[in-house]
Amino acid sequence: MLDGSILKLSQDTEYPWKGLVKITLDACKDSSFDIKVRIPKWAVGSTLSVNGETAGVNVIPGTFSTINRVWKAGDTIILDMPMEATLIEGHNRIEEVRNQVAVKRGPMVYCIETPDLPKDTSILDVYLNGNTPPLEVLHKPEFLGGVTIVNVELLLRKDKNGDMYQAVTKPNFESFKTQLVPYFAWSNRDQAEMTVFIPVIWDI
Repeated sequence: MLDGSILKLSQDTEYPWKGLVKITLDACKDSSFDIKVRIPKWAVGSTLSVNGETAGVNVIPGTFSTINRVWKAGDTIILDMPMEATLIEGHNRIEEVRNQVAVKRGPMVYCIETPDLPKDTSILDVYLNGNTPPLEVLHKPEFLGGVTIVNVELLLRKDKNGDMYQAVTKPNFESFKTQLVPYFAWSNRDQAEMTVFIPVIWDI
């Protein structure tokens, strides 16, 4: 209820796989009122439009954008959020993930899972090549119920043994291209191991 009048909304979206969210007013009162649209903190560069024209309001990640107008049934709000895959890191005080990165796209965090690695590869021998081109995003409608994956180039360390400690020189790595899957979808392809944070190697 809104001042005694009913506000009815419908939403058309492929979120979280795409960053376009469409909200249509099915019914509303005749006088002006606010509609607040939450802008996720990660959604830097988002835009808001009403009926195909800019909403004319501030669109600041981590806040609500307020649109005030005399609305009518059929009005459409579109929130367009960039959805590039990016690397993120934890705070330096989180020792367990120091010098490691995770892959995030929109609200989704990704992981590497052993079914996507060569047979008998330990999840602990996986490194991310930080010098590859931008991360490649691909939607697979028939995979794991329909998810968007991220293609990456990994470096697999080949010279480790089972000793508690071992002398080390320059490690031996083998390049391997594979996919990362959304964290929520792991462990749906038989028994598996996974990790979200992956050590990263950069050329300096």
